[in-house]
Amino acid sequence: LDPAWLGSPIASATKRVFLIRHGQAEHNVLFEGGRKEEGKKILDPGLTEKGHSQALSVRTNPLLKKFFESKGHNHVIVTSPLRRTIQTTLNAFGTWRDEVNTEHGRHITILCNPDIQETGEIRCDCGRPLDQVKSEFGLKYPYLDFSNVHDDWHLKQGDYRDRGDLLRKRFNRFTKWIHELPEENVVVVGHHNIFLANVGVSFLNCEVREFEVSPNGTWIPITPKVSNHDDELMEEEKTHVSIYGGHCKMKMEGWGLEVPGRFR
Repeated sequence: LDPAWLGSPIASATKRVFLIRHGQAEHNVLFEGGRKEEGKKILDPGLTEKGHSQALSVRTNPLLKKFFESKGHNHVIVTSPLRRTIQTTLNAFGTWRDEVNTEHGRHITILCNPDIQETGEIRCDCGRPLDQVKSEFGLKYPYLDFSNVHDDWHLKQGDYRDRGDLLRKRFNRFTKWIHELPEENVVVVGHHNIFLANVGVSFLNCEVREFEVSPNGTWIPITPKVSNHDDELMEEEKTHVSIYGGHCKMKMEGWGLEVPGRFR
């Protein structure tokens, strides 16, 4: 990324960031079942039963082993304020968070940040007014921190329009914000297209990918690396690429961004 985005000095330390895509949501099922137009019409869709199970399985992901063993020390969790990402975050980390709070007296908050909301201006990629989100989640889960979420965050206007330059702008802003956090290790629960536009990878549902983020805003993939050829992909990945490969190419071209040689 261009260092010009920084605007002001940021922390010098390199950050370790774990990007996680949300679990399977209602619109994903319709999209993959050839009912794309139906899927687009669902406002802020939630997780399916399978999506909840996928989110629970994040607890056993080997890339997050040190995170869970750390009891949250020097780690922070960040989520997009959409329903499917909050549900994924709560399923993946909620019980663990409660255990750490009870056993170690550590009050761990989960930060919500609208700069990693999904890109589209269609209903399934739009959130809801902040008071509605708080009504659904805030009372039951008071450790969700909405202080970074403004009242009109869900309106696809200004920096939240679905344009390549604006997607990069808000992700750059998010990267700068990450560097200003005191924690060295950051877990981020977000969405397929915002990750695609900025790190060039097509994520599976609840996939975890580890990155090193340098002080100048460069995202360096650590684990896993992007494959060199299809023989390195698992069958699930091959199926995913067969479904989403064309979509990814179309999106990157539409945004005016460089199309990577491989999306996984």
